Amino acid sequence: MKLLPKNILVIDDSLTLRKFIEKSLVHEDCVKHLLLASDSATGLNLAVETKPDLIICDYTLPEMKGDELCRQLAQLPETANIPVILMSSSGPELSALALQQTNVVRLLVKPFSRELLVATVSYVLSHWEQKQVADETAQRFGAVLMRGNTDASPINGALRFIDQEKLTGVLRAMVDGMTMHAFCKDGAVRVVSTREVKSYLEGTPFLSHGKKSPIWRKCEEMQRETLAPFLLNLSQEGVLPAQTAQTLTNVYGHRLFARIWTEQGVLYEFEQTTLPDFVELSQPATLRMNDWILESLRNVDSTDEIRTILDDPDGIPTFTPHGYHELQTIDSRQDEWQILSEITGNTSFNDICRRLRITPAAGARRLFYYQRLGFVDYWPSNVMASHS
Repeated sequence: MKLLPKNILVIDDSLTLRKFIEKSLVHEDCVKHLLLASDSATGLNLAVETKPDLIICDYTLPEMKGDELCRQLAQLPETANIPVILMSSSGPELSALALQQTNVVRLLVKPFSRELLVATVSYVLSHWEQKQVADETAQRFGAVLMRGNTDASPINGALRFIDQEKLTGVLRAMVDGMTMHAFCKDGAVRVVSTREVKSYLEGTPFLSHGKKSPIWRKCEEMQRETLAPFLLNLSQEGVLPAQTAQTLTNVYGHRLFARIWTEQGVLYEFEQTTLPDFVELSQPATLRMNDWILESLRNVDSTDEIRTILDDPDGIPTFTPHGYHELQTIDSRQDEWQILSEITGNTSFNDICRRLRITPAAGARRLFYYQRLGFVDYWPSNVMASHS
């Protein structure tokens, strides 16, 4: 369905940037009217008076920081449901702030191209209705402590916040039309489930397309109704040994959660709440959050970051400022340690693979795990060449 033209408000004190945004968007089919404001007070008044469909706002406004403006917009009934694209020259600063702002749906790190601006605006306008539906669904469950979008706030940041605060509740994420539920207790993920039993069991020997016994159907229906994982239900019915059910529930939970790492724009939220009884039946292999994240990442075979490494094998992996220290606290496998031990800051990915005699596909997957954990960066070969 074609997107109807929308009204957009731009708030930025830079005349040059306002003109660039105006010139970039004014003739786009998705744009009906462009409103321009040079300061936060004018922008706030225009937002209340005109109720635009989208606000593009700079973080470094002189009178009021962008995060404070976003907070005020979120508190006003006239503007609370308007999505905001926040701009800044500092990507890490934006990512940290966006996790706390419910109305910030995308980030733009300056300088950005016209193509990236148009693509971001089009994406937000076309997906905002989906986010509103998700928010309305979430409200039926009660107040949420945290809400975000993986394009603006990576999911591992939310997981680490849950770990840091030792929270108990449920992390919900919408992936390809399916809602995934990660039940957390005292800051650790205990069970991951979904009401979509077929998706949960996809690729496993437990996905039955033939005639099902009454117990089998009962256990599937229990997962649809209560989110209790199918295998734990089989165990409760005496069909499957408890230890086997617990082990496979952990394995299938990691496989299910791994879909989040390969999708763009995943909406998620965390609600502090009491947990259902079936959570106590699960015995996770690890309770440390970084180890749990790593195990989930190991289920990813292909994603944009992996393809980026494979397309630029002369790029150079490096440790982030705290990456090497963080590695000492995580349970890495031997094959992962091998490639991590070769990272020197001036050795190309290609050379590392040759030294270890591993395929680029295997090496790229292992680097990807630690990229997503925030322990490793990958510097493109053209960037490194320009600094040599």
